[in-house]
Amino acid sequence: MSSTNTAILDEEFEFYGQTSLDDRKRITLTRAVDALRDLFQEEPAKLRFAIYVNKAGQILLSPETTIPLHEAWLFKNPGALHSVLRGIEQAKAGNLKDLGSFAEDAKED
Repeated sequence: MSSTNTAILDEEFEFYGQTSLDDRKRITLTRAVDALRDLFQEEPAKLRFAIYVNKAGQILLSPETTIPLHEAWLFKNPGALHSVLRGIEQAKAGNLKDLGSFAEDAKED
């Protein structure tokens, strides 16, 4: 793959059928998109893909999402991202600490 930030996350591919190009050089991926909808609980119209081709001619479509620029800093800062993910795991495990109300710190306009 030519992109340095792409990884094959699972090498077990499931066969979903065959297709051919139509007159406009398009292929139908209906069954595969249905599987993605079930896997990610996302509507097909919202799916986006990065497209990769290897030297053997194999095509890999990797589902992607777009994040707002004001949130992108988190994904560019490994330390901060690790901290957030660790906090999420701690919360899932029930490791929470009640810090009380923050109402007095709220600013109302």
